[in-house]
Amino acid sequence: MADNNQNGCLTVGEGVKLTGTFVVPDIASISGTIEGELTAREILVGSTGVLKGKVTAEVVDVRGEIHDNLSAKKSLFIRSTGKVIGTVQYAEIEIEKGGDLQGNLLKSDSGYSAS
Repeated sequence: MADNNQNGCLTVGEGVKLTGTFVVPDIASISGTIEGELTAREILVGSTGVLKGKVTAEVVDVRGEIHDNLSAKKSLFIRSTGKVIGTVQYAEIEIEKGGDLQGNLLKSDSGYSAS
């Protein structure tokens, strides 16, 4: 079964709770709970997912909840079921009707480079 996993990815299933510092080279898909620090290229927070702490990625897609500090270096998507509370830094943002965003917003320079 391990052969089916994508290299550099993290999946946290519903009901799973992790605490600590996590560095993920590619995609982190969260349906459980992470408390601490998460850095990835892309973070997908499922409708049952909860992140509490410092979250940093190029692209963040939120259907669940993120609390405390969030930095989306390229794009932040807050879906209709998503909730973000805390200090948020972003280059581009999109919030669907019903999405919840509370806290301090900081728009970063759009000088992002993929190279």
